[in-house]
Amino acid sequence: MKRILALLSSPILMGTLLLLLAASMGIATFVENDFGTNAAKALYYNAWWFEGIFLLLGINMFLNLLKPHLWKKEKLAIVLFHFSFVLIVVGAALTRFIGFEGMMHIREGQTSNIFLSSDTFINGEVTSGSETEEFEGHVFMSLKSKDHFSESLKVDGHKVSIKSVDYIPNAELVPVEDENGVPMISLVVSTGNGRNNLNLTKGEGTIVGGYTIGFEYDGESDFNIYIEDDVLYFSSPHSVFSTNMATKERTDIDMDKQQVFYQSVLLGFEDLFIIQTGFFEKASFKAVPSQNKNAPLQAVALDITVDNRTDRIYLTGSKDEIGEYSSKTINGVNVKVRYGAKLLETPFTIKLNEFQLERYPGSDSPSSFASEVTLIDNEKNVTKDFRIFMNNILNYRGYRFYQSSYDTDEKGTVLSVNNDLWGTTVTYIGYALLALFMILSLFSSKSRFQFLLKQITELSKEKKSLMIIGIFLIGGNLVAQDIKDVIVVDKEQAQKFGELWVQDNGGRIKPMNTMSGEILRKLVKHNSYKGYSADQVALSMLIVPEKWAHIPLITVKEDPVRDIVGNEGKKASFAQFFDESGTYKLSDMINEAYRTRPAYRNKLQNELIKIDEQVNVFYLAQSGTLLRIFPDGEDVGIPWITPLTTASEESLGEKASAIKVYYYYINALKNKDTEEADKLISALATYQSNKASSILSSDRMKHLEIFYNKSNIFLMLAPFIFVIGIILLLLQLVFLFLPKNTPKAINITGMYLILICFIVYTAGLAMRWYISGHAPWSNGYESMLYIGWSVLLAGIVFTKQSPMVLSVGSFFSGIVLFVAHLSWMNPEITNLVPVLKSYWLTIHVAIIVGSYGFLSLASLMSLVALLLMGLQKAKGDDKVKIAIKELSYVSELGLTIGLYTLTIGAFLGGVWANESWGRYWGWDPKETWSMVTILIYAFVLHMRMIPGVKNLLWYNVAAVIGFFSVVMTYLGVNYYLAGMHSYAKGDPVPIPSAIYYMVITVFVIVIFAIINQRKLKQL
Repeated sequence: MKRILALLSSPILMGTLLLLLAASMGIATFVENDFGTNAAKALYYNAWWFEGIFLLLGINMFLNLLKPHLWKKEKLAIVLFHFSFVLIVVGAALTRFIGFEGMMHIREGQTSNIFLSSDTFINGEVTSGSETEEFEGHVFMSLKSKDHFSESLKVDGHKVSIKSVDYIPNAELVPVEDENGVPMISLVVSTGNGRNNLNLTKGEGTIVGGYTIGFEYDGESDFNIYIEDDVLYFSSPHSVFSTNMATKERTDIDMDKQQVFYQSVLLGFEDLFIIQTGFFEKASFKAVPSQNKNAPLQAVALDITVDNRTDRIYLTGSKDEIGEYSSKTINGVNVKVRYGAKLLETPFTIKLNEFQLERYPGSDSPSSFASEVTLIDNEKNVTKDFRIFMNNILNYRGYRFYQSSYDTDEKGTVLSVNNDLWGTTVTYIGYALLALFMILSLFSSKSRFQFLLKQITELSKEKKSLMIIGIFLIGGNLVAQDIKDVIVVDKEQAQKFGELWVQDNGGRIKPMNTMSGEILRKLVKHNSYKGYSADQVALSMLIVPEKWAHIPLITVKEDPVRDIVGNEGKKASFAQFFDESGTYKLSDMINEAYRTRPAYRNKLQNELIKIDEQVNVFYLAQSGTLLRIFPDGEDVGIPWITPLTTASEESLGEKASAIKVYYYYINALKNKDTEEADKLISALATYQSNKASSILSSDRMKHLEIFYNKSNIFLMLAPFIFVIGIILLLLQLVFLFLPKNTPKAINITGMYLILICFIVYTAGLAMRWYISGHAPWSNGYESMLYIGWSVLLAGIVFTKQSPMVLSVGSFFSGIVLFVAHLSWMNPEITNLVPVLKSYWLTIHVAIIVGSYGFLSLASLMSLVALLLMGLQKAKGDDKVKIAIKELSYVSELGLTIGLYTLTIGAFLGGVWANESWGRYWGWDPKETWSMVTILIYAFVLHMRMIPGVKNLLWYNVAAVIGFFSVVMTYLGVNYYLAGMHSYAKGDPVPIPSAIYYMVITVFVIVIFAIINQRKLKQL
């Protein structure tokens, strides 16, 4: 027994389980991406072996917590934060096995207490004689788990087994002959609403285009088919005619006589046409793959065996509906079974009084949506009104209601329903204890964190700090070409144009200067063109569009495209993309590229899409289509219009006069009449102010945004931060191998210069926050900015422990800023989707992305330590040995803070998800990869307890390799895996070739360090 307990509590088992769990989760996200969520749940997340890993890990942790030497006052915080994980696992188990959730659909004015389960089931009953046995199984059907359901039972002496053998995700039902089937007829019916394929069984009727069509239907019908003496006939109260398919001639049919319903004869009345395509005396439906890949119907094939006879039955359904029963009688045993969601009930009712949808001004994008409901509980004598909207839930008697979706006519709501009181409560307690005791453990005198700080202090007594700084100022302007014939306005006049308000397609109202910059960045990837401002370019394109059409602005690098377009250099003009007849030369190639799934597009197709985007941006900019500068009033729901509107002057009202002023303004600029242009632009600004003053930002806000645009603060900072970091790092490495240390004055100077950059960086983030009205980490570009800031912050925090930290932090922060300004990052300030309109955006994302900064810096410190390990010599390397220890200890400090903040942030994200979507954990790829990263770094920090890998070399190797999980969590999931975090998702982009070189470089350094350490017998 002792040996078993020793094994269950061993560090080796802990490390193995952590890595196995991380690997399983990572693989599962790719399975989900390729085969769907059900496949990932069936094969991984809900598999017995996966739950077994969690159980073993919980037992391992619990047994380790029972060790007496841990239960001391100074180690209490460490013990309790580890114990919180046990609580979290217990809470997850309660949620998994006790909790349930679903969707409730209610129309306005209606009341409901029923909802459909989110999970799918196969259930039914088996009857023989007077004996009936029921069965039910929870299933995750997918192409990878199509044979996972099985059921065996006995009824009236018969042995019955039911097993799933096939699954069709996008299915349609077709009739096939079946001796146990029923009469069935196939029809093609056409009305004003389109063409329909029908399969009717005897006694069934259906409505198509307002007409009732039946097959021996008992109710009233417009066209009824019936069988008499094995012959098909039809009857109708309408004047029916037949149509000759070849000549299109019509012949009226005498409906007073019995009429045979011939196959392939087209019949019609009014606007309905009907033709028989097949008749089966005995048939049943068979599910087959549909040509429509978005078909909502799912089909499951079951093999039913009664004694020694097997027959197949097809079930149809989905997670959004309760499937219809299908029956099969075998050897006298009747099996009735269905597939789909299960109907659940609440002990009270919800009445939808009104559904409300708000959109961003002039946009179809929802700003928020809410359900005004009344909760009615007759049992408790409770009636109360409540407003359910995103991040505002109705919580009552253990049930939680969330705003999930709505009907297309905006007269109905879909509420997510969750019942998980015990699981959520226990898990939340675990979250709270985790956050509290993680923080306290950092200050515990016996914690690993404090031990590392003491070790670094001891090392600092053995050496002097080394730091030197150098700065290269990068500058210079583009040499302007002679383009005076297309730049027809001066900076002063363009600046006034840039101060007008404009509304973008997302509904955001912003200065025209912001839109001008967005246009220019799309076209030439810069904020200016040949020394001219974005406002000068955008305004000139409106004044002389015919001249700009011949200016080479659009990048065309691929030879096959250049051959078609006809440009000689890397740039082509808008006019070159069209032939003499006005046909778009790339039309066929562009269409083919868009038809190809993003993940399967080749390099040429990706380039074509970029080119097409530039062509479209140029057209929209020079035509005035983007110039939505005319508000209709204070109503935010009414979109602003452009000068190109075709409405009549009567319907436009005051806007008609404003549009005339715009054209007078353009004409005045064309004629170089600046005095008149000044009056007209002032009149346009006054019109905007008078018509929409309550929805416009202040002039101070407008000028601040223009200043932010022109300063281009983050791109400006990038070379400074990068150059300071790289030079400082190189000099530190050089002086490390020299007897003389770096002068102290240079160390202080460098620190202050980086501090100045950090202050400017912080001011830029604060400015963007103020302008956008939300925390600046809501999309890919903003989160990159925040990562760069947090890396720099981490460098400043740990610079006292090691001088190299600041240089590495500055160097990497500069790289992050450069990456943020690559062409596939969008720097626009945009409106938030409804789910992000929450204080959780500020808290959760700030902590999560901030952790990436500490993890990044820690991994880079380990990489530098490995580089030194590779360069280390046997003698005369005391400084190098000290530096390796120092870097490794600082790396571990950074990993500790990074892991703690990542863990706390991930679990706070679970709380946000519970407030928004009705579950605190749903195995979304982003959630899962956050957990993978937590598990990997938990293993790295516990390696010191595992025999064979508890040395500095393997710690640093693991810290560096572990960073790839951060990259996958942040970039890989966002751009290559599907998930609920789609608001941060971009189109899949080709992996830059530089990434491959970086990976190769990292592994060369790792291998070089391992070989050298073995040579020095340091392992």
